[in-house]
Amino acid sequence: MPADQGSASHRPDERYRLSSLAVEGEGMRTMKRRRRRSGKGDLRRLNRGRAAIVVAPVENEEGRPESVPLLPVPPLLCLCPSHLANASERLAAIFAGADSTTFNFVNKCSYTVWPATLSNGGIAPLPQTGFELTSGASASVEAPAGWGGRMWVRTRCSNDAATGKFSCLSGDCGSGQVACLGAGGAPPATLMEFTLNGADGNDYYDVSNVDGFNAPVSVVATGGTRGCNSTACPADIHAVCPEELKVAAPDGSVVGCKSACLAFNTDEHCCRGAFGLPDTCKPSNYSMIFKKACPQAYSYAYDDKTSTFTCAGATAYTLTICPTASAL
Repeated sequence: MPADQGSASHRPDERYRLSSLAVEGEGMRTMKRRRRRSGKGDLRRLNRGRAAIVVAPVENEEGRPESVPLLPVPPLLCLCPSHLANASERLAAIFAGADSTTFNFVNKCSYTVWPATLSNGGIAPLPQTGFELTSGASASVEAPAGWGGRMWVRTRCSNDAATGKFSCLSGDCGSGQVACLGAGGAPPATLMEFTLNGADGNDYYDVSNVDGFNAPVSVVATGGTRGCNSTACPADIHAVCPEELKVAAPDGSVVGCKSACLAFNTDEHCCRGAFGLPDTCKPSNYSMIFKKACPQAYSYAYDDKTSTFTCAGATAYTLTICPTASAL
């Protein structure tokens, strides 16, 4: 899936890499080799483009002078020991210019939803792994440089009167509370998947119904310079979901539409075994129901050609739940 493509790295400028920084007490580490005194002072700066490298003239073991890099310094950034108390603060200052991306959630549904986030393996969770979003409300989540993962919404959520445990009728992550804390959502759930700054510096993103459908959504990029088309599954697939794929609430209302893989668990529908390649895994009558309703969204595992989107340089993505009035 696109959320796994490419390397995830809005890496900071290579010129800002730490060369030789350590801390001893409150200040910069004392060099084990003596600094050579000169008439121009102990430190000098070598300009390299927009950055400057602080170097210390020292003597090596043979007594010959050499310049040892101490710390590349981004422009307009003071890294004086008196201003930065410890190494972690220095590192934070160095990488403060690294790009980040804002995800703006907007709920246009007539009901409350509970968005959730899950990072890919090996990537730290976002500050918010789950939260409530009432009808008409919006909220933002900041993702660090190189983040990758998925987002979805939970619906029909409540706290158990006896235990206080939080759960949802669709998209539930099983944490027992509003925050998902690193757990994924139970399918069926409409997914919005992202890899930030992947191959060729592009963000990769998609809307996916491979795990089924539970809410209409759209994804719109802001501030990009290349690509950056919007994608969506704006239709209410519940209205066209076959009986054998429906997930019903206790009151009989439909809260989810399973994928054929989830419903029947066969190699053919799940694109595995002999069907585990693009040439052998083809759309089914069931996946075409999802594709007809939402042409831009993934309907089965190898639906890449019409469902993967890229954007270079986006600063934000707006994720709208129930993006059209007909989906309310």
